[in-house]
Amino acid sequence: MSAKYKASLLCLGALFTFLILTVCVSCGARLDGEIHSDSRAEFTLKSALLPNMERLLTSLSEKGGGPVFDAALLNRSFAAIQGVEASALRNTGQGGLEGGIVISSMARFLNSAADTVSQKTGGKKFSAIVWEHSASGGSLTIDLNINNGQELLLLVSPDLVDYLSALMAPIVTGEVIGRDAYLELVASVYGKAIADEIRGANFLLNLDFPGPVESVKGGTGKGSHAKFTIPLTDLLVLDAPLRYEVRWTPWRS
Repeated sequence: MSAKYKASLLCLGALFTFLILTVCVSCGARLDGEIHSDSRAEFTLKSALLPNMERLLTSLSEKGGGPVFDAALLNRSFAAIQGVEASALRNTGQGGLEGGIVISSMARFLNSAADTVSQKTGGKKFSAIVWEHSASGGSLTIDLNINNGQELLLLVSPDLVDYLSALMAPIVTGEVIGRDAYLELVASVYGKAIADEIRGANFLLNLDFPGPVESVKGGTGKGSHAKFTIPLTDLLVLDAPLRYEVRWTPWRS
């Protein structure tokens, strides 16, 4: 029987955090993942820049015409994390990313998450993404608000945070502002086209779990699969807490 553990899930934390940042410049970003009972997991990422946002971020980038997000650099960063078996992201044009990341041991990620966040916050635990697992089933909870949303930023590179800072996103600034007011602010600085792209973007999260899904909050479930469609503006502004949860049970013989 597997021992029960509860801790921040760095593998999903790092991937989810990265998508929060890349979705802010995408027509749609999605993360597909399959988590197995032996602690192994495979994730696939797909994200592409919208035309107006691509022009804006290219103008802000200091990479001299290179891709906005460097897949080779991201692969090295993910490969350096304990428990990663392989990272194979690739650039698709100037602003797109596709590829997969294989996690050999989620348990090692749990320990790394506690250490990483504790070191950067002076002992504070990372609370935005929590995983529980035992012989009787498990749960995954994503609980975001204006306070722990900033904790997510500790797990990503300064370059990606700089892009969100340029977009004046409350997840970075900590400012309490409504969705409409934020989009008006973006439109006043960068134009209505950028604001409209942000307004229409969603983050799609598709996950398969080690057993049949018992309940889902904030999304839909069928069999062992759970699906979440999260508006980008909700993630960037966090003027209201966001909670997404999946609970599952073991397969019955």
